[in-house]
Amino acid sequence: MKKWLFASLLTLSVGALAACSSDEATSSKSTTEGTTNKLEQIQEDGVITIGLEGTFPPFSYHDETGKLTGFEYEIADQIAKDLGVEAEYVETKWDSLIAGLDTDKYDFVINNISITDERKEKYDFTIPYMKSVATLAVHSDSDIASLEDFSGKKAAQTVTSNFAQDARDLGAEIVPTENLTSSIELVLQKRADGTIHDRVTFLTYLKEQPDAPIKLIDGETSSSEIALILNQNNEEFRDALNDIITERLEDGTFAKISEKYFNENVMIQ
Repeated sequence: MKKWLFASLLTLSVGALAACSSDEATSSKSTTEGTTNKLEQIQEDGVITIGLEGTFPPFSYHDETGKLTGFEYEIADQIAKDLGVEAEYVETKWDSLIAGLDTDKYDFVINNISITDERKEKYDFTIPYMKSVATLAVHSDSDIASLEDFSGKKAAQTVTSNFAQDARDLGAEIVPTENLTSSIELVLQKRADGTIHDRVTFLTYLKEQPDAPIKLIDGETSSSEIALILNQNNEEFRDALNDIITERLEDGTFAKISEKYFNENVMIQ
């Protein structure tokens, strides 16, 4: 009886060890397979998911028919075509846009995003495709005549943007907004003294609204290089994006898109 019991226990132990070994192998295999090649996954699915605001003219916005369009929308669309996949856009408010990468909400974000050391600690960037020059816009009736005059004033900004930091650096108080449109509205309503944003954005706005009581203050608050932002450890995906950006900058495709929206080539040259 004791011999039978010992043999039974030995069999169970061996079986348990084998099961554990099998589970570890399965777990190891899952871990290896779980390290997905982002580029291969996108090409296999046939879809690339792209994050943007969709309320940020002329970079990404909805036209009079409600269709999503814009300068960076067209750049992203070209990238998707060059990858041979369909583009799927996820519109998200600025303050949570980049954080959406943390949950793989999208494959990359395109939204006039500056390359900064702080962002590079957590995320990866492609090579830059344009340069952003930040400018202060105020109401036409404003007595603000220089950047120095903005100290102590109220700046309408999305709080986590680099433009908000520019305003803080000038000594301004931040009035939180959700997007560029609401920032300009606060200035027009004189509920804020000014707003800082990309110069080409203001030029486009004034082109569409020539009678708007807005004036631009001479001087730039900052300048930065603009690129796609994506999660780290996706080198093959990033390199494929870099190859496309390089090609489309060199063959003039991106320059044509720029001229369509800004009447000039604002791309990295």
